Amino acid sequence: MMGIVKKIFDLLTQRERRNLYLLFVAVFVMAGLEVVSVASIMPFLSVASEPTMVQENKYLYWTYTTFEFADIDSFLIALGLGALAVLLISNAFIVFTRWALERYVWERNHSLSRRLLRTYLYRPYEYFLTQNSAELGKNILEEVKEVTDHMLRPALYGLAKTIVALFIIIFLIFVDPIVALTVSFVLGSAYGGIYLVARDRLDKAGSKRVAANTLRYQFVSEALGGIKEVKLRGKEETFLEQFDFPSERYAQFQALYRIISKVPQYILEAVAFGGIILITVYLIAVQNNIRQVVPMLGLYAFAGYRLMPALQQAFKGLASARFNTAALQKLHRDLRVRTEPLVTSSCDEGQKNMDEPLTLCHQLTLEKVHFTYPNAEKPAIKDLTLEIPARTTVGFVGKTGSGKTTVINLILGLLGPQKGNISVDGIPIHGDNLREWQREIGYVPQNIYLSDDTIARNIAFGVPYDDIDMDAVRESARMAQIYDFIVSELPYGFETTVGERGIKLSGGQQQRIGIARALYHQPSVLVLDEATSALDQSTEENVMKAIYELEGDHTILMIAHRLSTVRRADNIIMLEGGEKVGEGIYSELVREHSKFKSMALY
Repeated sequence: MMGIVKKIFDLLTQRERRNLYLLFVAVFVMAGLEVVSVASIMPFLSVASEPTMVQENKYLYWTYTTFEFADIDSFLIALGLGALAVLLISNAFIVFTRWALERYVWERNHSLSRRLLRTYLYRPYEYFLTQNSAELGKNILEEVKEVTDHMLRPALYGLAKTIVALFIIIFLIFVDPIVALTVSFVLGSAYGGIYLVARDRLDKAGSKRVAANTLRYQFVSEALGGIKEVKLRGKEETFLEQFDFPSERYAQFQALYRIISKVPQYILEAVAFGGIILITVYLIAVQNNIRQVVPMLGLYAFAGYRLMPALQQAFKGLASARFNTAALQKLHRDLRVRTEPLVTSSCDEGQKNMDEPLTLCHQLTLEKVHFTYPNAEKPAIKDLTLEIPARTTVGFVGKTGSGKTTVINLILGLLGPQKGNISVDGIPIHGDNLREWQREIGYVPQNIYLSDDTIARNIAFGVPYDDIDMDAVRESARMAQIYDFIVSELPYGFETTVGERGIKLSGGQQQRIGIARALYHQPSVLVLDEATSALDQSTEENVMKAIYELEGDHTILMIAHRLSTVRRADNIIMLEGGEKVGEGIYSELVREHSKFKSMALY
């Protein structure tokens, strides 16, 4: 159990730990008030059942004489109102403490979700090549909630109620040690026995719940993400069948946890009821006076009313902690990976400073670059050396699997070379200056991601709404040959919502939005990864004409879907098996390179 507590504390910042300590100060105050509220009922019941107790008990007598009560009845009324006032104050503070606990739990849900998302976002690109995005989303939105809502909250409440229970038991020991210790032993043994029997099953069920939940998210993501293919091929039932097994398993494990956490409540209600009867018999036998038994019986009944929920909450906290241990371990493992934003750097007329953009001023160089994907048998890039002058247009061509996209990802900094160097004007690209190099790049992928938002916000992707430069949005739309379509055919122009993943737009329109997005920030380097593959020939010619008009001011790198797109390029690099097998202008390669000539004819 201490391992669980340590992992939870490891996830908290210093400020969050400090706030937690303040919470437990409030919990101790709450526990003290609960004891006072339990104790306050006894004087009232004592005087109500035996008025002569005022003279026999020195504390009651002191209170009676000090405040100069006229008679026993008025004193009894005062005792009753006092007990009621203490109860109201205690309950009010309990409400306040619960509010503080709930707020703390949900703030941790927010902070842990944000920190986990931040951790994932700052992971290197290679990490995402071996991860399922549905599982990462589940970890952020579901497993964090499981840890905070079903582990942290029950643990906090359980610990709080354990403190309350201890305070009440200490008070009962002060009143009658034999009865209090007997009750504590019986209740503690019952809860402890049930916990020892259930904890291993809770651990196993918790691990299986996490695995089943991962599959649930994965199948839902795959079914909805490929809804067009699902509908076209009539695969609805296939995905439903895939979803059934993990979903049913998830439901079974959740039900198992719920029943295990509730069982003690029903068992111990019977134990507590029988205990009250036994306490009554014991007190009658010892006191031999039913009127003296009533106050003690009332005290134990009220103490039990407070004690039983406290013990049940403590057990539930333990059970919930065991059940969600697997989720905590996953969250703890992912959050303990240190990922920091990249420090920026840049260039300025032959000198690059750490606080300015790293602009390509002269030449981009790849020197004996080597890269192999995780678990791959063969390298994707082998000893590749390239020299790309600034403000030129370079095309990359080759068959599928030749290494074109890998080279572009290496230049983009999404992948890091395992051997060799990539440098800008002689300065190697690495972690310290990578972010500033990437800021100089406008990237258009083959498959454009569009969020369910407006055209303007998709073009200015990632820019806060109030900071969007609409002049830049319109200009980049013109350059991408989509401005006329937006203002003439869309009902709200640039404020038209495109739907999830741009479902309301055609493939070519989505592609041109992606090109406009790349141009929005006025990059010095423009990278097109088969960016015109979804365009018809006429539109492609218009777009490429606009792109080639950027020559002279921009360095343009493009992976060619059709060789016609690189016909005007200053240099064409042909790749095969991760190696450069040809280089030159279009006419030279057609004349001198048989494989390039066959691709051009095709």
